[in-house]
Amino acid sequence: MISSEPRTRLVVNADGFGLSPSRTHGVVVAHTQGILTSTSVLGNVDDVASIASELARFPRLGTGAFLSLVGGAPVAKPESVPSLVDGEGKFFAQAREVALAWAKAALKPEDVEREFDAQVGRLRDHDLAIDHLCTRDHLGFLPIIARAAENVARRHGIPGLRVAVERPSLTWVTRPSRGLATAGLGAMAWLSRRQLGLRRHGPQTWGTFERGSLDEIHILEILGRLGPGGHELVCQPDLDPRMEDAPSHGEIAALTSIRVREALARRSIELCRWSDLF
Repeated sequence: MISSEPRTRLVVNADGFGLSPSRTHGVVVAHTQGILTSTSVLGNVDDVASIASELARFPRLGTGAFLSLVGGAPVAKPESVPSLVDGEGKFFAQAREVALAWAKAALKPEDVEREFDAQVGRLRDHDLAIDHLCTRDHLGFLPIIARAAENVARRHGIPGLRVAVERPSLTWVTRPSRGLATAGLGAMAWLSRRQLGLRRHGPQTWGTFERGSLDEIHILEILGRLGPGGHELVCQPDLDPRMEDAPSHGEIAALTSIRVREALARRSIELCRWSDLF
């Protein structure tokens, strides 16, 4: 007999595969030895071919595009995205410069969409099966950037679009400045989602507040709060590739924890990729 009870499904995602050797190695260890099910590749990363070759070794690891408007060069021709680049044809160095350009109405939505389209197209040209889009430095919280990402997702038939809205918890009180920042990002994400179409209702996001310091206790607390439906836990596993085993501290330890696996089984939480949610 097939159960009619709604399932609880969880994507465990780490952004920035290929961003650094430590992030790439951390993702691999967290996936092969732990609960990590998904990652994303920086949209304007230099060596796409080697990243695609590395990801081909892990067919069960979901892959997204980590769209960037900060640091490095655009994938599109600089002259075709003039509002996104400086006089040398490079992206702004920091996210706040992009936000300032948006506040001044100097950021052109057609430039953002053209660049995002170029980034996704280049990744797919290297046979990466992109199942979700997200943006670097939380810039997807800005409405025109969120709309550009959704338009590109629709054009390429990509089901997932992360515009994170995280529910507050008591842990926010322990770090007020980060709690306020997370709440502010969530408010902007809510406004952006209100302007999006079919892709605005993605999975519930967790881990934004704990980013970079997610441990076993935090993961167990989050698992205890998951209700039916789709959820995403975001993490930042970094591990020096010269180390043979995962260290006994940090996010790697939490993501490979036996207690976490037992909690998943006890609550019948299904690990999945973004592509499995749609």
